[in-house]
Amino acid sequence: MTPSEPSPAAAGIRSRAHQALSAWWARLRAHARRRPALTVILTVLSLGLGLGLGDLGLLHARMDRFDVDMPRQLGASSATADGSTLPQAETWLVIGTDSRTAVPEGPDRYGSVEEAGQGARADVVALVQPAASEVNVLVLPRDLTVAQGQMFDERLATSFLQGPQHTVDSLCSAFGVSTDHVVTVDMAQFADIVDTLGGVDVEVDEPVRDAYSGLQIETAGTQHLSGVDTLALVRSRHPEVLRDGQWVALSEQEGAERRSRFTGVVMRAVLAGMLERAHNPLAVQSLAWTLTGDLGTDVGTGLLDLARLARTVRGAMGADADSGVNLVTVPAGPVGDGFAAPPTDETYATLAAYGYTPGTCTPAD
Repeated sequence: MTPSEPSPAAAGIRSRAHQALSAWWARLRAHARRRPALTVILTVLSLGLGLGLGDLGLLHARMDRFDVDMPRQLGASSATADGSTLPQAETWLVIGTDSRTAVPEGPDRYGSVEEAGQGARADVVALVQPAASEVNVLVLPRDLTVAQGQMFDERLATSFLQGPQHTVDSLCSAFGVSTDHVVTVDMAQFADIVDTLGGVDVEVDEPVRDAYSGLQIETAGTQHLSGVDTLALVRSRHPEVLRDGQWVALSEQEGAERRSRFTGVVMRAVLAGMLERAHNPLAVQSLAWTLTGDLGTDVGTGLLDLARLARTVRGAMGADADSGVNLVTVPAGPVGDGFAAPPTDETYATLAAYGYTPGTCTPAD
């Protein structure tokens, strides 16, 4: 026997394997002839599974990922009526940035990078706590002070200039927010998501306009807004409202409060729009394609985490977004020099009611 020839034992194994494969193929062909419909169904399911796995790979590849080391939770922080404590709920930190490197097409409402400055600030910040019965959405003021400096206090908005890691660590140190997942979206991406939903319906209590953000809503009541108009609403901080036939400019404090309130209203409307499309597989696929291309996530958050979040939100909301989403606008003190709004006793009390208490988490090393 030469070195290239198989041994008798190996040749016997190969022969038996060939015979077994031939017998399996013969049985499969005979089964296909007896039950052609079942064979077609199994073939279609196999193709669908293959395409589905390929689609998941494409969706995963579209996501923008960034490194964040999550804080460590040190202990229970949510007080109950009997004085005991509960662990902090899972927290998704959602950040809408104001980066000018990508802005929606259309009128120039945003300014250039040269005008607005380099980097991206946290324009919209929300803490999302998904639960089976209700989804809590806590909207944080972008001007909320997260650290005191020698010359200027650091605001939540500017903390993002040093990246998502610094924002996560700042919320942990200042308020005990132990973040589990981080999701980011810029202005162009946010407008694209809203447009993919076909726009959103938002209830506006009075006509409002804002030359700085491009907002122009001339009637009160339910408004169907496009992506750029929804973006203008959540970015408005110098609004004028129509009262008794006159346009009245609101104070800096009133503008900040309305901005936080409408951020929550818009988030609820977006969730409701996603819920409406959950019953249509093609609409779900289109939405998933848009979201994975428009959202950024920390490297520890994957498609399965996003799918689990969506399933939890859908279960909590049921058929009624108003009853399934608990919107909370976290208060802050008056906006002072440097546009910073210091936390107050009410700020800490509101956050504590949802499990966030200073000293209960520490930033990662």
